[in-house]
Amino acid sequence: MVALESFVKVLPILASPRNPLSKGAGFAEYLFKFFAEGEFPFLLIGLLLIVVLFTNRFFCGWICPIGTIQDALSIVSPKKKRVKLETHKSMLNLKFFIVILLFIIIIPLGIAKNIDNDFYKDYKASLGDLAENPVGYFSLSEYIFVFFPNLVQEMWDQSGLEPLFTDFWVFVMFSFYIIVLIVAFYYPRAYCRYLCPFGALLAAASDYSFLKLSRSPVRCVGRAECGICEKICPKQIRILDEPFEFFTGNGECNLCLECMEKCPYKAIDFTFG
Repeated sequence: MVALESFVKVLPILASPRNPLSKGAGFAEYLFKFFAEGEFPFLLIGLLLIVVLFTNRFFCGWICPIGTIQDALSIVSPKKKRVKLETHKSMLNLKFFIVILLFIIIIPLGIAKNIDNDFYKDYKASLGDLAENPVGYFSLSEYIFVFFPNLVQEMWDQSGLEPLFTDFWVFVMFSFYIIVLIVAFYYPRAYCRYLCPFGALLAAASDYSFLKLSRSPVRCVGRAECGICEKICPKQIRILDEPFEFFTGNGECNLCLECMEKCPYKAIDFTFG
């Protein structure tokens, strides 16, 4: 049996940290890999800012394979649910806490490599796999395209479920992301909303992008008479609380264009500038 990873290696948007063509995989993985090595990736950060500046979160809405998988789960879901507003607002902060936690853990590692090699070796050893792939434990793509295929490969080779239970953290990671996928089945883009580290990085820069959506104050009739845009938004953005000039939902909008397509009054359109 051939692991799925060997199949997806040829697709650059699905490249994994185990890929021999890549040391870090996606943007977030690469960023923290550089930080862990005591380097500042000027080119990578510059490229990320340029992409966000001109396309906003288009990648999340139309290219990201993890977003596509969650959209597929939503399509076959018998009933989509919505998170209570206050709970939703609180949980949106989770992905930012994850990124901040990674910075707190990884930045000292990179600094230590440049000023104190002995401390660096000890600290890196204490972090274990986290030092080699900081984002991996928080990445659904790592789970789907690397961890899970390799786990299935091991279970196939050993003709049993032993690999699932030999390591406590393997079992925890397996169980956690199974739960995440189940939640995403009922709550559209749940991982993107609350846990994705790359989504957190893009959300922080989204308001500064040239490309956004706007709402016509003439055509839009408001929440009392319509509100369809908010009802169908997979990210539960309170579009009608946002200014008419543009809206990003505090960086959460990934330009899926569901609101634009479903608006009966054609009140939503692109704005650039």
